[in-house]
Amino acid sequence: MVMRDVAALARPGREHPPRRPTWTCRTCENDWPCAAARVKLPAEFRLDPLALFVYLGICLYEATADLCTLNPNPGPDPIVLHARFLGWVPERRLIIGALARRYADGWPAVPTTGTGQTPAAPDMPDTGRITAWPNTNSGP
Repeated sequence: MVMRDVAALARPGREHPPRRPTWTCRTCENDWPCAAARVKLPAEFRLDPLALFVYLGICLYEATADLCTLNPNPGPDPIVLHARFLGWVPERRLIIGALARRYADGWPAVPTTGTGQTPAAPDMPDTGRITAWPNTNSGP
């Protein structure tokens, strides 16, 4: 399928939800997530890519249970299911894009002191000490 066909399938108002228990697309009858869903889902979760991974992980879990019930022997191949549900997600691009949009809007605002460290909590005095573990494998 060429990308312009996917764009036509993914036009606004045309949903591509999964049909359970077979996990095929209700609109185009392909394995879900279909090509159109793979275009729509990252756009829908563009501000929170972690939520996309959680959603697809839950779908993977439920699809595994449904497909094992439909065909218990030999059952679905876990590698194929992982590639189908999670392997296609461009995680690096999604995460970098979401962080860029959030920081462009000023969220989350993390104040820093002149030393580049984040200040202590309001009820804790700022002693200037670094509370992180040293970056070594040996003792202190």
